[in-house]
Amino acid sequence: MPVDRRQVEDWLVARIATARGIGPEEVDVDESFIANGLSSVSSVALVGDLAKELGVPLPDTLTWEFPTIAALAAHVAGASTSPHDD
Repeated sequence: MPVDRRQVEDWLVARIATARGIGPEEVDVDESFIANGLSSVSSVALVGDLAKELGVPLPDTLTWEFPTIAALAAHVAGASTSPHDD
């Protein structure tokens, strides 16, 4: 099942904004998940929720391997295969 990078980005932004009680425009897709206010526990929960949303298994360590919203969305969409790709 193809996944659209932009849809994944938008989903992640919306989830982080809601969790932090801020507007989506305040979430920076190029900043780390930590800089966007997520702890390691909330990052693991976010990946779990994303896996459920997409209906695919995702490793709990995904936010460490792909530490920004943009990098994670690109990876999940298949545009990036390395944690160092942007």
